[in-house]
Amino acid sequence: MTFVLRMWWREVRSSWSRLAFFFICVGIGVAAIVVLRSVVQQVRVSLTSEARSLLGADLVLQSPRPMTGPIGAQIDAALAAAPAVRATTSVVDTQTMASPGEGQGNDQVKLVEVRGVEAAYPFYGSIELDGGRPYSHALLKDHGALVQPELLAALGVAVGDEIRMAGQRFTIRGTIARERAQRNGIAFGPRVFVDLADLEATSLLGFGSRATYQRLAKIEDEAALAPLTAELRTALRQEAVGVRNWRTLEDRIGENLDVAENYLSLVGFAMVVLGGIGVWSVTRVIVQQKMPSVAILKCIGATSGRVLSIYVLQVLTLAAAGGGIGLALAAAALAFVPAEALASFGVAGVSVTPSAAVQGVAVGLLVSLLFALVPLLEIREVKPLLLLRAGTAAVTKRRDWRTVGAAFGVGLLLVLVAMWQAHSVRAGLFVAGGLAAVACVLDVASRLLIRAARRLSSRGGFALRHAVISLGRPGNQTRAILMVVGLGCFFVLGIRALQGNLLAHLSDQVGPNSPDFVVIDVQADQVASLREVVRPFLRSPARIAPLMRGRVVAVEGREAQLRDRDAVREVRGLSREFGMTFRSELEPNERLLAGTFWPGPLGPDESAAGADTEVSVEREIARDAHLTVGDVITFDVAGQRLTARVGSVRAVAWENSQNGGFVFVLRPAPAVERLAHNYVGFLQAVDDPAARGRLQRDVVKSHPNVSLINVRDILDSVRDVLANVTFGVTVVGAVTLASGALILAGAIVMTRFQRQYDAAIYRTLGASTRLMTTMLAIEYAMLGALAGLLGAIGALALSWGLAVYLFDIEWRPDAALLGAGVFAAAAVVCLVGVAASLDVLVKKPLATLRS
Repeated sequence: MTFVLRMWWREVRSSWSRLAFFFICVGIGVAAIVVLRSVVQQVRVSLTSEARSLLGADLVLQSPRPMTGPIGAQIDAALAAAPAVRATTSVVDTQTMASPGEGQGNDQVKLVEVRGVEAAYPFYGSIELDGGRPYSHALLKDHGALVQPELLAALGVAVGDEIRMAGQRFTIRGTIARERAQRNGIAFGPRVFVDLADLEATSLLGFGSRATYQRLAKIEDEAALAPLTAELRTALRQEAVGVRNWRTLEDRIGENLDVAENYLSLVGFAMVVLGGIGVWSVTRVIVQQKMPSVAILKCIGATSGRVLSIYVLQVLTLAAAGGGIGLALAAAALAFVPAEALASFGVAGVSVTPSAAVQGVAVGLLVSLLFALVPLLEIREVKPLLLLRAGTAAVTKRRDWRTVGAAFGVGLLLVLVAMWQAHSVRAGLFVAGGLAAVACVLDVASRLLIRAARRLSSRGGFALRHAVISLGRPGNQTRAILMVVGLGCFFVLGIRALQGNLLAHLSDQVGPNSPDFVVIDVQADQVASLREVVRPFLRSPARIAPLMRGRVVAVEGREAQLRDRDAVREVRGLSREFGMTFRSELEPNERLLAGTFWPGPLGPDESAAGADTEVSVEREIARDAHLTVGDVITFDVAGQRLTARVGSVRAVAWENSQNGGFVFVLRPAPAVERLAHNYVGFLQAVDDPAARGRLQRDVVKSHPNVSLINVRDILDSVRDVLANVTFGVTVVGAVTLASGALILAGAIVMTRFQRQYDAAIYRTLGASTRLMTTMLAIEYAMLGALAGLLGAIGALALSWGLAVYLFDIEWRPDAALLGAGVFAAAAVVCLVGVAASLDVLVKKPLATLRS
């Protein structure tokens, strides 16, 4: 063992500099795992420890309708009968438009989310105000308001000024620095806190309004929390009331973040595998270069096991160094994470966590050892006779059972590592299988392309012919470089191509017939006056349609037999709340597939074959729920039941939904018009930004309860999200490309002696430095172009598959993007290759020949 350790130390000292490139690649992958796991772990600790603060209570009951009448009495009785309930309070969330007070601000309007609260809110946590001021409900009394800072900037107001909401004035009495309470769904604007009594005095909670009602409860005995939650869920299962507690929220947050941590760690694992490809490649070169040394060691009595141990220890040492580099890179990266990016999660800063560091380094060590093991096994075949018969005692290349078994074992262990990182057998198999499939495809394609390029060795100039010959030179690492650089191009070009398709699809949707604004919460007596207000600012008449929100509670059909809400919940896509309308004609974006569309409204004395009215169903819901013409659907609309017989099935071109897209369209009938409903408008405004601003201000002043949603702003937000996702994946691709460049530079360093000998021969035969540089530039440009071509082909297939089968949009190949990617890959690889070979180009041939 002393001999093994001494030889290991000598090998490390002599070769660490040549191997640094490859273990930096491993370090990058380790850093990716450590950064991702550290961030998610610390966010999880923060969120799960503040689960009560996120809810503001121990128990929450939530409904889209006021919890009054029989439902309210049932809830009150259940809470009053539970001795563990110490206190309850009510919260209401809704949306409206806010504008500055008279003579204040910049005369703009902004869609905001209003939360009305009572004095007891919140039971846990607190609303943190700017300047460290304590929150008190007294700040909301007499039409006070607390707002988020972005609203001040949007309206040009300050603390002490007034804002107008729903025709009433509210005084800004503080700015929210941090607010932990959950939001329901997508945030359409900054949040504003007001007193619940003041909110109820406005027109925002009137007939047919869009609001979310919550009852919050504080539980004294934590052991009673789960039984009370189960009891309320059972009692209210037939009502549109959801029940959750802080324990279930904590579990759900933890589970979601666990999944995010594990799946994101697979990204780092994939990057470590790419570094492992470089380790495998350079280990093969080491074995070829160390054959004489191994033969000498065997001549003086060293066994194959001892020699193998020397190089295994060397690989582990350098892999540990790569892990150390990865930890340093991770610590540096976490230090630069912006504080504002983590503030919403309640995390002030992030650092490397011990468990993430252990996992990252362990994966780096395992992958490095596994990729190096198979090439190192060739040491067993080196014979001492190699020193005496150098020309005839080459290493035998037979594949014995040990080599095959080792290769199989390495593959199996890599799959197990992938499963460990994902905490999922299925995900690990998919990732490992995907990497193996991509690696095989790239390897086969690279062999075919290199063979095709060899035809150029018999034609063209001297530099071109010898550059092509160099691609197949032993130890040139051509296939490994093609694989890694090709994967980097595949990531970058594929995601960029998909982004272009998605943005083109969004641009098509925002066409000349698409609405610019959606107007919601319009009451029946406001339709005519709203049309008059908006007419000067529109390029086409306003389209205003009735809107009601309802749930399917039963289905009586030939194929579907759903007797109650519990049965409906089991059907995919049918259990959610739907926005519905009623009209007597099809829209231009709709096409009838089955049945007939009614010619007009039902009269007072007519019926729809025993039902209250008829309904037209969109084809996807009809397919998923097995609905056919003639079936009877029972809807619950704001607590009232409505039966409708399916009269037709229609296809909806959602991308051209000029008047909104509705899954269920009802036939107008007296029973339908009696239901709670309001109206929604779709406005196509003129292109003048000033006129658009006046449109919003005039609507808010004349109809204070009405809210305008700027569709183009929402699409811009979607574009921002898409750009962020694209940026993240592009970073992965860029890091992969950087790993490819490092592997290329490392391969050049490893084969420097052979290149110096070749260069000396070329120089002796009269080649100039310019000719040598041209040869190298052509060789590496061809290598980069081949890698870029492989990546571009894969990116083309990826963008097509995702566009057609995942996003169901039109696929548009971007030849310019793919061509630019191939050119950029060729240029980058050419520059790296020539730069890493400068010492070969400038060295005099005599010194090489003498050596």
